[in-house]
Amino acid sequence: MITVIGIFADPALAEQASDYLLANEFESENVDIHTAANGVAETDRVGNFFAHLYDDVDEASHYASLGRDGTIVTVHAASTREAQEAVDVFNNHGAIEVNADEGRSLTVNQVVEQGDRLRG
Repeated sequence: MITVIGIFADPALAEQASDYLLANEFESENVDIHTAANGVAETDRVGNFFAHLYDDVDEASHYASLGRDGTIVTVHAASTREAQEAVDVFNNHGAIEVNADEGRSLTVNQVVEQGDRLRG
């Protein structure tokens, strides 16, 4: 399983990317969208999500801080082809630049357990 993450400053663009994925053969159970919310519980949820994906505390913290201020769309892809399609969709729909070396989308070769996923 490959997890692809796009962070969007504009929730409408995130929604458009999610809708596009769902209209183009991506299963709804493999696409999550999480919009920034007020409150410590939501902040911890985003932090826990990135801590689960990245062993490096600074790297996890960096992505979590970006995610807390925006809308996060994740795709849990079954293949490299599907992951690349998700990256292209995120990039074409205005995902923010998360890292100069990595570009606009993050790709992690790791399964995200149901309890750690960002849904809703």
